[in-house]
Amino acid sequence: LISYFFIFLLLSNRMRDLQKDLKIGNREEIKTLILLNASDTMFGELEQDEDPFANFDFVSEDKKYHIEHKWRPDINLKTCRYDSLYFDRVKYKRFIELKKEDPEKRCFIIWNCSGDRVWWEFKKYGWENEDGEVEMYFSKQYNQDRGKGYPQDTDMCNVFMEALHPFSDFFKIEII
Repeated sequence: LISYFFIFLLLSNRMRDLQKDLKIGNREEIKTLILLNASDTMFGELEQDEDPFANFDFVSEDKKYHIEHKWRPDINLKTCRYDSLYFDRVKYKRFIELKKEDPEKRCFIIWNCSGDRVWWEFKKYGWENEDGEVEMYFSKQYNQDRGKGYPQDTDMCNVFMEALHPFSDFFKIEII
């Protein structure tokens, strides 16, 4: 009986606190939204989607721009050992649907990694950019927590670090 109790304690300490994670993620989304709306960007005014599990967290008022926000506090972009950052493939599938509805729509992902924000734009050519350079690849991640508090097998999209852009690119800066 005692050993079962210790196993339960060990597992419960390792299990993710979903409500806490959602609260922190929402707080970080709001910070990024405030930054984007506080300056003159190509998006105009952005609104946060009311659905916390929406494929894209922010949508422009004219519905032309859709932005997903990913908070990765454990990744330091300056010392990162990974070749890519990832997102759930269902977001890519949603991008394809949005492009079919309106070919002028544009979709982005912003990663907030240890305070450094970078972005990537979904490509109409799929995993290649206009120059034919590969920017992303598909993968399968096992035991990925997809917001339900337990591990699941998930199809992912990985974007190479070289394809990411600095967050400051979004801001229209006048040089006087």
